[in-house]
Amino acid sequence: MDSKMKKAEVLVVDDHSLIVEGICRVVNAMPEAVVADATTSGKKALELIAKRDYDIYILDVSMPEVSGFDLIAQIRELNEDARIIVNTQHEEVWIVNRLAQSGVNAVTLKSSDSNELTNAIRSVLRGESYACGRFAALCQKLKRGTEGIFPRETLTRREREVLQALAKGLNSHEIAEQLHVSENTVETFRRRLMAKFGAKNAIDLVVKAIAQGWITLE
Repeated sequence: MDSKMKKAEVLVVDDHSLIVEGICRVVNAMPEAVVADATTSGKKALELIAKRDYDIYILDVSMPEVSGFDLIAQIRELNEDARIIVNTQHEEVWIVNRLAQSGVNAVTLKSSDSNELTNAIRSVLRGESYACGRFAALCQKLKRGTEGIFPRETLTRREREVLQALAKGLNSHEIAEQLHVSENTVETFRRRLMAKFGAKNAIDLVVKAIAQGWITLE
């Protein structure tokens, strides 16, 4: 690399200081990039994002006060072409599903080798997307799990409302009050949903519905 070439400036955001230090070491060891700012605070990250544009953003998604998904939305609002890398420990199906649909440029898992992060940075600098091997495998598993899913129109509007209410942890009585129907009606919808998703219980139902993209957790 030409020593006169400007390095890509990176913002690092993670609520664990040791993780931030580790990412900074990886980035600063690269000839192509340098950490311009790093913070363990989502609120501080919002302030930094509002003040300037970075070449690359490396974020975690699970943080107190301001989540990584909120940061992604803010960054995209200011610059829809921003290059965003998510580096996370989360492998839960709903997180994988949400990340796969988030439009970020790359995803690496904290359980992966540090060279995955290096590969991700170099890929996004070339204008390419990147997923570490573990995350790519999880996405493929999720995709296989949703193949052959019944078409969206087979869920009625009321069934979707009951499904979303179940995802929020409401019981049949609370759902009945919210939807202005009887508890028996709610139980009927619940049984229909369990049959359609092949679910064993309410938790299994919600997990499958999230994995297949029918609902999202707020």
